[in-house]
Amino acid sequence: MKKSISKSLLVCTLLLSTIATVQVSADDFDSKINEQDQKISSIKEQTATAETQIASLESDISTIYDKGVKLQQEQTQLEADTAQLEKDIDALKVRIEKRTATIKKQARDVQVNGQDTSFVDAILNADSITDAVGRVQAVNTFVKANNDLITAQKEDQKAVEEKKAENEEKLARLADAKAELDVQRDQLAVKQADLKVQKISLAAEQATAESTKSDLLNQKAAAEAEQARIVKAQQEQAAKEAQAAKEAQAVQVAAQTKQAETKAATTASTTEAKQETVASEAPKAETTTSTQAPVETPQVTQPSEEKVETPAVSETPVSKPVVTQPVQEEKPATTAPASGDATLDALNALRASHGLNPVSWDAGLAATASARASLINGNGGSIPNDHWSRGDEVIAILFAPGSAVINAWYNETNMTTSSGSGHRDWEINPSITRVGFGYSGGVIVGHSA
Repeated sequence: MKKSISKSLLVCTLLLSTIATVQVSADDFDSKINEQDQKISSIKEQTATAETQIASLESDISTIYDKGVKLQQEQTQLEADTAQLEKDIDALKVRIEKRTATIKKQARDVQVNGQDTSFVDAILNADSITDAVGRVQAVNTFVKANNDLITAQKEDQKAVEEKKAENEEKLARLADAKAELDVQRDQLAVKQADLKVQKISLAAEQATAESTKSDLLNQKAAAEAEQARIVKAQQEQAAKEAQAAKEAQAVQVAAQTKQAETKAATTASTTEAKQETVASEAPKAETTTSTQAPVETPQVTQPSEEKVETPAVSETPVSKPVVTQPVQEEKPATTAPASGDATLDALNALRASHGLNPVSWDAGLAATASARASLINGNGGSIPNDHWSRGDEVIAILFAPGSAVINAWYNETNMTTSSGSGHRDWEINPSITRVGFGYSGGVIVGHSA
């Protein structure tokens, strides 16, 4: 009975130890999961910041675009003004040429005909003072007209030069403004592209962290289920041990009861035999009674006790409870968990069918692959020249992600490769361990390491 109690205490101790182990294991998983949660939260904050910056850049680009539109309108108006100015200049040139011809003609007449002497003669030959004054006024009017002609000639020439200078200044200022806007737009476009790449990289990191968290949750659930199974098995074993101890105790009590009953029956039988012996010997010699009485108990009772006690113990053996340890189930081989990327899952399924180890998702490779896909998509699907000398890159255009593109690469469907099997060799390369895929439009790029 003491052994049964000790075994029960041992089982209880094992149960408490197992429960404590489960608690420690759960705490360890919770710590790792909390670490991933903090990482995901940090990535989300960085992504939100990047999105805010992208929105700000898009607003700046829109402002620059509006300024460009305004400058374009100004340029259109300036071009119209320039056309009108050219017409005005042409008209001024015509007037200037006519005046020039008139002035030259008058100068030639004066030089050839002596017109200035005629003016004097006309005044001197006047018939009266009134006639002379009139002729003087006529001469003054003629001279003034010539002076006005020369002044207008100079003003028109000056206006032509000023309008040309003003037009050239406007054109130069407009060209400088357009050049400055082009530089600002290019700078903002580069920043926007960098932020988009950063956003893609953060999305890949977040996907990796969430995948890691999902794996930890699955591992935690599996560990808790395994520990629960062990605890249940040990509880069942403890119950069996307790039942066995109870049954053994019952058997032992029954054996002791039976032994006591047998002993009592033997004692009664001995007493009865003794009485019969005394009764039969009493008439023969009454004096011998006192001498024979002390001998009666050892002659009958001791053999009877030995005869009864020995079978009582041997006929009902007490079963000893056995403490057994729970059988540890063999865990299945580790396989790559679902990554959330259909192309990666399809690739691992293909590698598994060839007996190859799965590859894991790499955020850095995914970021470079995404940038590469954006470049190809932006160039109208043109394959970069350095692709043909690389062994870590595969490209597909106008294929759906997942099994479709994986099968197309494996079967070299509508693919171009120098070896004829470069895409298939990339998929079933036993030395790669990490992969990242990038998507842009109808372009899919895979990078491996």
